[in-house]
Amino acid sequence: MNSNPETSPLAPQKNTPAGLDLTRWLAVGSLLGLIILGLLWELWLAPLRPGGSWWVMKVLPLCIPLAGLLKNRMYTYRWVSMLVWLYFTEGVMRAWGDA
Repeated sequence: MNSNPETSPLAPQKNTPAGLDLTRWLAVGSLLGLIILGLLWELWLAPLRPGGSWWVMKVLPLCIPLAGLLKNRMYTYRWVSMLVWLYFTEGVMRAWGDA
């Protein structure tokens, strides 16, 4: 295991624009926020069944890209930006259709 903090994937990259590290952490924070919101929504805020439901499992696919975002893999940023639209669409449909 590499113990050098400068080569850690979480260390700020050298020769990057000032705002780039901020946007990377914003992307990770947004994904974590979506995971937390999905868990809260299906367990306490608006579960399909009282006490929560198995629909909480839909949050698991959001945990997969977390490692890629933390390692600053650009391909992960690209496909996660498309994956998030599925969750957005589901949220809009539930907000529009639920009483």
